[in-house]
Amino acid sequence: MRRTTAPIYSKNGDVLGHLDLTGAHWQGGEGVADGVEVVEVAFVQHTDGVIYTAVRRTPPHTDEDLVMTYTPTEWRLFAARASTGYFDPEAVMERHREHGGSATA
Repeated sequence: MRRTTAPIYSKNGDVLGHLDLTGAHWQGGEGVADGVEVVEVAFVQHTDGVIYTAVRRTPPHTDEDLVMTYTPTEWRLFAARASTGYFDPEAVMERHREHGGSATA
């Protein structure tokens, strides 16, 4: 059974509320063979009026599958970095080597 809600966290890690996922339109898994793991994304409006981005893995690994939620600002920053190749495996490994083993820079 898939989650029907996901927590929304503050920068301090406090739970600000829960995002209702029952009407979410998940994107990203279309046309993928059964059993192949993919990441799906849904843009869901919360009762506070903000449209959050929810991200999940499909198929789920457990009954309590993890759903990550991002604010619009967090998602824009992620998308901007992704579009530059920041998360490409070669780029991550290069940062890891440059920083003496830390790939977090």
